[in-house]
Amino acid sequence: MASPVTIKRVENKKMMKEFIMFPWTSGIYKNDPCWVPPLIGEQKKFFDPQKGYFFEIGEVEYFLAYRDGKTAGRITAHINHLYEEKYDNDTGFFGFFESINDVDVARALFDAAEAWLKSKGKTIMNGPQSFSVYDSVGFEIHGQDVIPVVGLFHFAAYYPYLVESCGFEKCVDWSCYLVKKIDDYKPYLKAVKEEFMKGQTVEYKIFKKKEINDRKDDIHEIFNRAWEGNWGHLPLTRKQLDSIIHELVQIVIPELVVFAEKDGRTVGFIISIPDINPAMRILNGRLYPWRLVRFLLAARKTKKIRTIIMGVLPEYRGQKIDDVFYLRTIEDGIRLGFEASDCSLIVETNKKMIGALKPLRAENYKTYRIYQRSIK
Repeated sequence: MASPVTIKRVENKKMMKEFIMFPWTSGIYKNDPCWVPPLIGEQKKFFDPQKGYFFEIGEVEYFLAYRDGKTAGRITAHINHLYEEKYDNDTGFFGFFESINDVDVARALFDAAEAWLKSKGKTIMNGPQSFSVYDSVGFEIHGQDVIPVVGLFHFAAYYPYLVESCGFEKCVDWSCYLVKKIDDYKPYLKAVKEEFMKGQTVEYKIFKKKEINDRKDDIHEIFNRAWEGNWGHLPLTRKQLDSIIHELVQIVIPELVVFAEKDGRTVGFIISIPDINPAMRILNGRLYPWRLVRFLLAARKTKKIRTIIMGVLPEYRGQKIDDVFYLRTIEDGIRLGFEASDCSLIVETNKKMIGALKPLRAENYKTYRIYQRSIK
């Protein structure tokens, strides 16, 4: 008979370190070629109440599972006050789930998260959302054998089995789309882009790093307004945006960041970045100098870009600005030596964006599923 599972709340720095390091110490991903270790330093900031954006808008509790005296899993339970204001007071969330392949461990973790959410008056548990819909969401149900693109994460292939065994059902799917051999589209892209731009009185400007502080307000307003109505959308807080921009500016290529201006007003933007995830594996979570040199050399070899964030103000939709953004990004990607363009993540309810990718024969190569279950 298996020994019982013990659940403990994270109550000190030692336990938080244990929580953060579990993906390494557990050995879950030891022989997994698709796992991209997150930067440990960034994880610490993310969970720091003084530095992490989430603590301005939500509350969280951390749990660790133990079996036979060893750490066997981890999970968070959290509530988001912005979500409560915009959608409902019934839904709470779990996130940062990791577990050995053991249903009893998984069930104990989910039950602990559920009990905490119930104490907060919640009747639905949704996840994984770690911490929000614009962070890491879902478990892979398709494409588990493909390394995720920059900004996304890979999880143990048995997680969908664990979560479904514990009574969770599908909530919504988010997919990754890849346009491969983009050089084949070069003549088509140029012709279509020029056709879209006929009659436009829009000026497209390439990003300059010295403008970053001036551009933050534009990005903040446009993204929050443009994505209104998308599944689960919550407005980015300024602290959340600053964190995103800080990370992007480290690896961004100016030609792949484009702003649309009309009558002196910024009305849209698109930001694409090189896919450095394969190179990130070299770091194994730490910025040691000898690893950093190897990382930088490997990162230069990437042949894929990812469109990570974009938006057009609602009153300027229907003017083909977003189409020009996509086509220009792919066209410039070709010129810069990239061979594939990734569009991730796209929620299954966003039929317009999915439809826009069909002419480019975009492949849905990976899908993440968010689950939910009722709280008893």
